[in-house]
Amino acid sequence: MQMSKRLGIITVCVLAVALAGCGKKGDQKQTSQSPPPAQAAKTQAAAGEAAPGGSSVPDYAKMAEQNRQALTQMNQGKVVEAVSGATLKELLPAELPGMKRTSASGERNQMMGVDVSNAEGRYEATDGKGASVHIRITDVGSMTGPVRMGMASWAMMQYSRETDTGYEKTTTFNGYKAVEEYRTQAKSGTIRVWVADRFIVEIDGDQVTMDALKEVGGKLDFKKLAAAGS
Repeated sequence: MQMSKRLGIITVCVLAVALAGCGKKGDQKQTSQSPPPAQAAKTQAAAGEAAPGGSSVPDYAKMAEQNRQALTQMNQGKVVEAVSGATLKELLPAELPGMKRTSASGERNQMMGVDVSNAEGRYEATDGKGASVHIRITDVGSMTGPVRMGMASWAMMQYSRETDTGYEKTTTFNGYKAVEEYRTQAKSGTIRVWVADRFIVEIDGDQVTMDALKEVGGKLDFKKLAAAGS
């Protein structure tokens, strides 16, 4: 599954948890007696819910604030903001051994109280043999705490798995928790590195060896990346 899709899934889960928590608090305040219809309609309208015969107008600002508060609580009361996409983009190598960079981008997204950013660079071999590398740096930003329960859970475990077509294992890379995946027949692989408890560096390659991917990782300044989030 692509990293961007994983981010989307976790974002939805975080929003669901936050809203569910708010819903439970509201349930605890309810009494056994139902309020008069007029009062119920007024309350529903104020909460952005659909009143009988009316239309639904969600209070997105309120929902975003609820999510921000939930994420801050998950981060032990610390407000975490994602670094800019431009800052991450500057960490992408201008070129790689035997490869030229064909594209580079950086962006920061703030939606419904969730703040994340990423940068991507694509590289192609200059010899025309079809080798390519894709580097993606993601700052999970305000999702620093919750992300450990999902996308970066591999950073908290050790495992190794080998098959007839390749392998997958946790390891360390330049002193940081990482996971390697390689598919022998396809000559493609991935290295994911968890940096400073908030950055995920993903290096994907096609028609390359794992040693070549590790060489690419050696061109990235992980210490500078970690400092960007301090």
